[in-house]
Amino acid sequence: MAVITKTHALNVVRRALGPEHADAVAARLPERIDLDDPAHTNLLYQLGLTPDRLFSALGGEF
Repeated sequence: MAVITKTHALNVVRRALGPEHADAVAARLPERIDLDDPAHTNLLYQLGLTPDRLFSALGGEF
């Protein structure tokens, strides 16, 4: 089970996509995000927080 905190997730979003995006999604994120829970991963996808997008925004290449 891969669980991260809302604070950790927002720090990643802030670094990758900027503080405005982090502020915009903060209210919709649960305090603990289970990355193995389909409901949580669906929410992240709806908010545009996909692994590919975050990785790319942080300057990563596949």
